[in-house]
Amino acid sequence: GLARSVCHGVRLLIAATALLLASCSSGDETAADSGPTSSPVTEVGAATSVDTTIRAVLRVPLSLYRVASSDESVFGSSSRTEDELRSIADKMNTIWAQADVVFDPVRVETIVVPAELLTGIDQLDPDDFLRAAGREFDIPEPGVINGFYVASAGRVNGFAPSSQRVFFVVDEPGVNDERVSSHEIGHILGLHHDLDDADRLLFSGTNGEALTPEEQTVARYFARGYLIGVGLAPVVLEIPNVGDGSLEGHTPRGFAGSGTGLFAGDNLNENFPNDDGVQIFLAFELPSQLPPFESVSLVSDALNVQGDPFGTLGTLRAAPVSFDNFSPPVFETEPTGPTSACTVGSDGRFRCDVTEAASSAIAADDSHIQIRVRFDEVGNGDGEQDLAMFFLTNSNTNEPGIFRLIFD
Repeated sequence: GLARSVCHGVRLLIAATALLLASCSSGDETAADSGPTSSPVTEVGAATSVDTTIRAVLRVPLSLYRVASSDESVFGSSSRTEDELRSIADKMNTIWAQADVVFDPVRVETIVVPAELLTGIDQLDPDDFLRAAGREFDIPEPGVINGFYVASAGRVNGFAPSSQRVFFVVDEPGVNDERVSSHEIGHILGLHHDLDDADRLLFSGTNGEALTPEEQTVARYFARGYLIGVGLAPVVLEIPNVGDGSLEGHTPRGFAGSGTGLFAGDNLNENFPNDDGVQIFLAFELPSQLPPFESVSLVSDALNVQGDPFGTLGTLRAAPVSFDNFSPPVFETEPTGPTSACTVGSDGRFRCDVTEAASSAIAADDSHIQIRVRFDEVGNGDGEQDLAMFFLTNSNTNEPGIFRLIFD
């Protein structure tokens, strides 16, 4: 289809009086036996894909319109039936299920349009059509996203006008109907063409249907943005920590390997120097098409405590850092930006404001945000281990999702 970029937050501009957006109602504490452990140093490898396996389904109201011409001697009507459009919607839901986006409810209508307005669409210029909606013809039951199925539109299978939540698809596209529609919706949800992989949904002119994890993340963010505009969903983009051991872990000074758990606090492990403390290093992979945001928080619901680290070691703080691999010099890494104090709420949630760190990484066009978390004090000399431990299932295992960056 014809790629035209979509700007976040722009409202559907089809005659406000007629196209009012549809609305609908839509841990046990575990102590580590011997403190932090270590594993062999791992060089930085290929970026780990964003984990998007646990997330809520987003339900996006969708309206599909079979467009009939008022004068077929000037411009023809779509030869499709309303049942065919419903079938297309079902198959679109199969494609978008990989992003946990469901189009529901789906409304299907036939609309009769002045024939001369359809000639503009055939020239890939729908402006007159959009301005006339609600004045020269009616648009019943508009959805958050609206698709129009027309007899022809130049030489393309379909297109999505810039800054609109509408798309157009022709009667006889060169690829599967549901694929064309899903591709155009991808543009509405903030995605751009892929030029390398014919199996991708955003590749042009094939029946590819795949969405990468980062495309899924961005599309969900845009969908939530549209939904909050009609009171249906909050806007939150969550990116989990990488969790593969190549870019993050814990470490004390002089360590011989990268820790696979995530600990901060005293270091009493006899294999490492005393009184140097343990600090956490985290990495988050950034989508290449990150939407706008106002704030970024580092959060975790996986905090477990041994001893009294928050009472004896001061404040746990987060700071942006930059490193290529785990080796002894990482312990001495200096922050590349401002340090922020972290808090633990009454609900046990750990949170730090890392907006400046995230903004700096994005401005530098970095593929990752890297953050160090450590206490003010390395130890209190009482001979007892005081640890803040972050884990989901095993205190010596680093997993994706232990920490999350929340963009809102």
